Amino acid sequence: MTYSVVIIEDELEVAQLLAQYLLLPNGVAGNQTARQSLRQGQYQVVGIAANLSTATGLLQAIEPDLILLDIHLPDGNGLDLLTDLRRRSIKSEVMLLTAAKEVETLEKAMQLGACDFLVKPLMLNRLDQALARFESRQQCLSDANEVTQSMVDTLFGSSEQTKAPVRLPKGVDQLTLRKIIDAFKEHKKTPFTAQQMGDLVGVSRSTARRYLEYLLEAEQVSADQSYGSIGRPERCYKMS
Repeated sequence: MTYSVVIIEDELEVAQLLAQYLLLPNGVAGNQTARQSLRQGQYQVVGIAANLSTATGLLQAIEPDLILLDIHLPDGNGLDLLTDLRRRSIKSEVMLLTAAKEVETLEKAMQLGACDFLVKPLMLNRLDQALARFESRQQCLSDANEVTQSMVDTLFGSSEQTKAPVRLPKGVDQLTLRKIIDAFKEHKKTPFTAQQMGDLVGVSRSTARRYLEYLLEAEQVSADQSYGSIGRPERCYKMS
């Protein structure tokens, strides 16, 4: 599924960063995560506006799936635009971007139904989490024929459903991944090299390293260097 996006941001560099990240996540992040790789090509930026006036005209012509909306614009407040969108029953999900730290701003954003609130300077990992939750909600709505509790929990982010579904990249299968995670849990606080983990679960060193690097990207393990008496230092992994 491809999602249409409108970016409303008066800082040109930020708008360009957002557009590039949506279209080519690896080109911005440098170190591509599994989720970013799967997401590449999933978003289409259909419009960019640097002020409230342009944004209003743009959103009268198109109704995107997602709007990334700055609050402080040269000719007005993004919350006023969001208020107008809700009055017109526009269904676009809206993520607010702001340097504002006032609690009142967050409260109003929640009242107006903003799906997320990203504080500047933007952290790309946090943006990626917001996009993953957006995708989960969109997929849930497109697949549902009737309302179920599971569907409601996904849409409203219950404690059991706050994490987006894990989509494994090519070369990583659920069974082997589970074996490695179970090995970490069985040997709590024990660091493993790729060779040690491979020997423990019955896979090659290179295969173990692929899974360990995936878990590192997913922030489920941490890594450090082990300095032996002979040879190069080797990375050791430990469950976070």
